[in-house]
Amino acid sequence: MFGHDADVMSRCLRVCNWQEHLVSSHRELSCGLSLSYMQVHMQVHMHVHTRAYKQSRHYHQQEDTRRKQTLHSSIMTTLRQFAMEDLLKFNNINLDVLTETYNMGFYMSYMAQWPESFMVAEAPNGALMGYVLGKAEGDDKLWHGHVSAVTVAPTYRRLGLAKTLMDSFESVCVDTYNAYFVDLFVRASNGLAQNMYEKFGYSTYRRVLGYYAGECPEDALDMRKALPRDRDKESVIPLDHPVYPGDLEW
Repeated sequence: MFGHDADVMSRCLRVCNWQEHLVSSHRELSCGLSLSYMQVHMQVHMHVHTRAYKQSRHYHQQEDTRRKQTLHSSIMTTLRQFAMEDLLKFNNINLDVLTETYNMGFYMSYMAQWPESFMVAEAPNGALMGYVLGKAEGDDKLWHGHVSAVTVAPTYRRLGLAKTLMDSFESVCVDTYNAYFVDLFVRASNGLAQNMYEKFGYSTYRRVLGYYAGECPEDALDMRKALPRDRDKESVIPLDHPVYPGDLEW
């Protein structure tokens, strides 16, 4: 009896040891699978996070552009002639350090002599968004429109208003002045403005040495755009040498 019981007990112990081995192996396998799963999950998470981080700036730039485009489409911009009372409301436009601010008499002289060339963009709430200030000058084939200033308030930039204002002035130069070309001066260091004007169809005609005086003297680029009256585009053939302010025709 005791021998039989001992044999049974021995068999039971072997079975228990075998079961413990299976359980231990299962645990090791499960742990390995769990670890592998966690590693893969972490790698995927890091990849997605890194990709999202790289794309976040581009995404926000696109969202900002879409937001501004939506804002622009919802704003019924009004283009009209600059009025006397606007002189008291356009300080928000002249906040840019690169925008020249003149005395009241300067603006009033443009309103008196070239009212059709002094245009302002107005928002529905009455806020001034930007303006273009121009005139006509010259004679014969040098009869042209000159952009004295074009600027947009920081709040309303990247909405295409600068081009809208320039197109408006160019239309006046064609329909009212029958000019040969339009010209403007831009600081030689202002690459952003130069790129913008190039997109509008302007090109550098000549360099004017020391055109900008004051604390930070600087050269200017005389940029031009030929109008339909100048069929051969003679007015925009660039000079091969710089000039001085005293050499300017006007």
